[in-house]
Amino acid sequence: MLNIEGLSSEAKVGKILILVSLVIGILVLLLLAVVGVAVYTAGVFSTLGVSLTIPLVIVAALAAVRIAGLVMGFLALFSTEKKDFSRAGIYAIIASVLPPLVIIMLIGGIFCLVSREANAGKTDETRKDPDLPGL
Repeated sequence: MLNIEGLSSEAKVGKILILVSLVIGILVLLLLAVVGVAVYTAGVFSTLGVSLTIPLVIVAALAAVRIAGLVMGFLALFSTEKKDFSRAGIYAIIASVLPPLVIIMLIGGIFCLVSREANAGKTDETRKDPDLPGL
């Protein structure tokens, strides 16, 4: 999964940061699940059942947004496996701005966007355009 031979240093750093951010995101999701279960069981076994519904809804909403961010992060990681670093950078930046802001994913996406591999794809498409004179 970490096949980084032959890549530029920016692409390597971007791919590693995306992977680290995904691992941290999974750990945060597990922590949210533990908190959600604790709030749910505290509401079931006490007379505070109605008052603990609001924190449970908040934890569930945070978990849902974190899952959406993880899905976008996995799309970014799979795009790096396909050597499509411009798409991976875009996916990583979208995943980073989903609440809560994930700075590691943002930096990894920026590294993917400025890598030589992401810029090489753009120049190859520009050179094949027949409307541009002299290229």
